[in-house]
Amino acid sequence: MEHDVLARVAFDLSPSGMLAVDGEGRVVAVNAEAERLFGWARHELIGRSIESLVPERFRGVHSGHRAGFFQDPRGRPMGAGRELYALRRDGTEFPIEIGLNPARTDRGLFVLASVVDISARRRHEENLRRSQKLEAIGVLAGGIAHDFNNILLGIVGHTELALREAGLSPQAREDLDRVLKAAERGRQLVQRILLFSRSSEVTRVPLRLERIVREALELLRASLPSTIEIRPEFDPATPTVLSDEIQIHQVLMNLATNSAHAMASGGVLRVTLQPFEATAEFAASHPGTRAGPHARLTVSDSGAGMAPEILERVLEPFFTTKAPGEGTGLGLSVIHGIVKRHGGAMEIASEVGRGTTVTLYLPAGDVAAGEAAPGPEPAEPRRPRVLFVEDEAVLAVMQRRQLEHLGFEVTVHTSSLEALDDFRARPTAFELVITDDTMPGMTGSKLAGEIHRLRRAQGRGLLRPDGVAALRLFERLA
Repeated sequence: MEHDVLARVAFDLSPSGMLAVDGEGRVVAVNAEAERLFGWARHELIGRSIESLVPERFRGVHSGHRAGFFQDPRGRPMGAGRELYALRRDGTEFPIEIGLNPARTDRGLFVLASVVDISARRRHEENLRRSQKLEAIGVLAGGIAHDFNNILLGIVGHTELALREAGLSPQAREDLDRVLKAAERGRQLVQRILLFSRSSEVTRVPLRLERIVREALELLRASLPSTIEIRPEFDPATPTVLSDEIQIHQVLMNLATNSAHAMASGGVLRVTLQPFEATAEFAASHPGTRAGPHARLTVSDSGAGMAPEILERVLEPFFTTKAPGEGTGLGLSVIHGIVKRHGGAMEIASEVGRGTTVTLYLPAGDVAAGEAAPGPEPAEPRRPRVLFVEDEAVLAVMQRRQLEHLGFEVTVHTSSLEALDDFRARPTAFELVITDDTMPGMTGSKLAGEIHRLRRAQGRGLLRPDGVAALRLFERLA
């Protein structure tokens, strides 16, 4: 008797949903968790056919005896866990893991089933698969884009040099202008691909998102049709984030532009900014995030919405439902990449005829740390002598001519090892080193490190801390 009481208590208090089913496939006992999972009261579940708790498309698939719902078509033992779908009282489906244990008694065969809702685990697995897929695509796209960017840079640079030549006919100048514009469009596309794939960090400063969002919306108001109403809503308690202003501006412009395309006949564009406290559960279900205060930026529209099969693919690079020439399919994937590099998360909800909502979660930043993070602005070189390192010969020649046109004295090397030997031989000969990073033999980052080490050994000031900063200086000078 005591054993029966303990078994009944264990059954009732189990954290898993528990159902006992007789040989006719009818429920004879349930616990409180099973009531919660399926949405039925205990007295409503008892006597009900077990098949009524399964989506109709699965009924009859697991055939056998009347309790054949529990029969595993793969022939595993009854006690082994298996995954399938169950049906709640309100008609919604949810994934479960079910463990089955048969028991033969004087009253016949009974099956004891333990049921666990695995919706959260499925979401986590799907997020992980999506992240891995996007990472793989990003690596491939980044490699292709880097090489293509070098080709376009050569086209742009040499075209600019040709346009400086005197004596060009008006037709030739017009043709070269067209080449330059086409190449620039190509470079802009490549930069978006690189932004999607790049894992390196950009310089971030403390930002109040409300100012940036307001500025972006002012620009959008002038370009969006008058049939689209913009409704902003900002909570002043939204925390500061450490970010790059240009990237945040790009994120908002892309989202708003997508919403505008979805509301061709007009509608409402809502943009809200609110504080959000991420829980441990939120962080567990959004890989790459952490618990704590966040800024939540939401952009929603009242447009056409997306079907589930479209929504499933919207983060894939180059996937677009727009007509040829109207979009590249990189907008949302670029946004997703930016948000992930911030340690944030992105959610998209959409329903056909009801519109789309994109929600971004950006972790709050340490303002004090953020203010100290940016380094000093690059100082202008006292003497215009530059060591330029680029393994692509075409680019090296073009960049040398560009720098010489600006008044610099330029020494070019297509090998980072040769450039380092040159610097060792005459360490005081250069005020600036501009180097590519991806090079055979020695990367630009390692070359910069060796140059810094040599400078420190001589008690001299450091050059710029990396090739990227030097290239930014060059872009500003050009």
